[in-house]
Amino acid sequence: MKKGICQKKKKIYGFITVTDKGQIAIPIQLRKELDIGKGDKLIVIKRDDQNGVNLIKVGAVDKFIDKLSKE
Repeated sequence: MKKGICQKKKKIYGFITVTDKGQIAIPIQLRKELDIGKGDKLIVIKRDDQNGVNLIKVGAVDKFIDKLSKE
């Protein structure tokens, strides 16, 4: 397995365009599947290969930290 590259099954949701303010819109189908709603916070992580970013819901990180602290 290559370090820093997600090996999970990938799915393409179309294209997004970066606005002049640097904003993007997450496709609605992806928002529904990941239960991302208005006001949700996402952590933005730059990939090591310099080819993109990963977005992770803050709540998922909170759950992970809670799990680690209980072990």
